[in-house]
Amino acid sequence: MAEIDIRRSPTEPTSSAPAGHNGGPPLDEHRPEWGDGGIGNYFYWKAAHHAAWHNPSPGIVAFRIRKAERLGLTYEEYTLEILERGRHLQIEDVERIAEIKQRRAARAGTDRNNTASRFIRPEPSFMPDIQIRALQSSPDTCAMLSEMLVEAVANGGSVSFMHPLPLQEAKAFWRDSLGSADRGERIVLGAFDGAELIGTVTLLLKLSQNQPHRAEIAKMLTRVSHRHRGVATALLREAERTAIEHGRWLLVLDTAEDEGAAGLYERVGFKLAGLIPDYAFKPYGGLTGTLIYWKRLQERAPA
Repeated sequence: MAEIDIRRSPTEPTSSAPAGHNGGPPLDEHRPEWGDGGIGNYFYWKAAHHAAWHNPSPGIVAFRIRKAERLGLTYEEYTLEILERGRHLQIEDVERIAEIKQRRAARAGTDRNNTASRFIRPEPSFMPDIQIRALQSSPDTCAMLSEMLVEAVANGGSVSFMHPLPLQEAKAFWRDSLGSADRGERIVLGAFDGAELIGTVTLLLKLSQNQPHRAEIAKMLTRVSHRHRGVATALLREAERTAIEHGRWLLVLDTAEDEGAAGLYERVGFKLAGLIPDYAFKPYGGLTGTLIYWKRLQERAPA
């Protein structure tokens, strides 16, 4: 019988492979998309990331926006903290909030036109045609203010009322407030977009006899349709100018710890004096603290 020359196939390995090896190329340079961690954790994270960024409910988005503004952060910064650290920032997290703001400033300073800059929400631009004036008692003015107050409470604004706020109760409040303004005890400012009342703030002047130098800011309201357009900032600036005209150089105000306007007040120079926990109920229930702010409009008290 002829001898058969059996030659090694070129596809066969030239050296013995360890047990369980298929003889293919080494996998050392391959790294799966889930990295070195477990595959289950990766897909849990991926699902949470998608839920946080791509399809949050309108209510959750609105809640995050309000919380972010109260802390002086952007929506993206606030949401990233939830994703990266699994926690909702609070007003007490002073160091962490400062760190986030420092990173924002560093990014903006390095390159204002790079991709990161799109995450920075610009300061609200003033409406060019906004008009602000002191309001006087009239049925139309009372009706517009009342509608605005009911809307603010329905949207979670902590302005001393519970939801649902009956329109007649809102009208009773504004009739008393405008009557006080007619007596010179306060000044109710209104911001107008044409004939439409879109915002208001009240400057309280009637305080204790030993406090003739200060005033209080109250009932800062903006129509939902005109928020984030500089209306509230313009109202505050006019309230400051009016306070100086009336010899009031120290302003005091309070705002809710949850979903209040702390970010707005800090942007225009108000200083946080402190927090009173469990101060009042929110419109939909549940206690919230109140933050006390102050601002000196003159460096030194008049002699």
